Amino acid sequence: MKFWQARGVKFSGMLALGLLVWLIYMLFTSSAFFVYGAEIRGNVAVSAREIYTAGQIDSQSIFWISPAEVERNIEALPNIKSASVTVKLPAQVAIDVAERRPQLLWQSGDTIWWVDEEGTVVPPKAEMEDMLKIVDDDRQALEVGYHIDPALIKGAQTLRILAPDVRVVRHARATGLVVATPEGWPVYLGDGTDMKAKLMVLSALLPQLRENERPPVYIDLRDPLQPVYRTLPEIRIDPPPLRQPVPVRPQIAPQYRRNRP
Repeated sequence: MKFWQARGVKFSGMLALGLLVWLIYMLFTSSAFFVYGAEIRGNVAVSAREIYTAGQIDSQSIFWISPAEVERNIEALPNIKSASVTVKLPAQVAIDVAERRPQLLWQSGDTIWWVDEEGTVVPPKAEMEDMLKIVDDDRQALEVGYHIDPALIKGAQTLRILAPDVRVVRHARATGLVVATPEGWPVYLGDGTDMKAKLMVLSALLPQLRENERPPVYIDLRDPLQPVYRTLPEIRIDPPPLRQPVPVRPQIAPQYRRNRP
């Protein structure tokens, strides 16, 4: 009796082990547990296909997917700021992303970039005609991920709010942000700080400068407490100097010329 009981226990154990092996095999080989799509939320500029491809989860078993690794893969996309991935059985994957939303356009030479609120440079994904554009007069070469001073971005945004007609701002390392008055006079605004104060000083200066007979070459408001401008030099046209008259030898009549041998 004990012999058959022992054999029964052994057989039951082997059967349970076999069922476990079969179950594991089914879990890792059944198509029901393989990922062939994902729910993607929060994207606007970046397509769902691009995010899904970057995640590298297609045709992968749900048991082999690491959410942290998928998040790192997606966050490697230049226009993605952050990603959150959750997985559920049998093969459900949800991806939530936060994109780098462009705050302005930055043009260097013929290349145009998007710049987000943190100053991060990312490639453009669509046309943004109404967005403020900064033209880099230094033509500095930029790359994806390059960071521009956030104070410059904030100053440009403040400028657009206070002067909505301004659509293009120039920038140079020597003068900072540069705008032009309706007369075409360049105004140096510096690094973007104290933008409201600088525009108030400009509003006070313009009536005075418009009454001046000599227009300004530039208006420097980098320090709003010490505004500086330089006018065109006065043009004076002096009469040409008198020249000494050239003596003229009198003509001698032929009959009075001395005959030479």
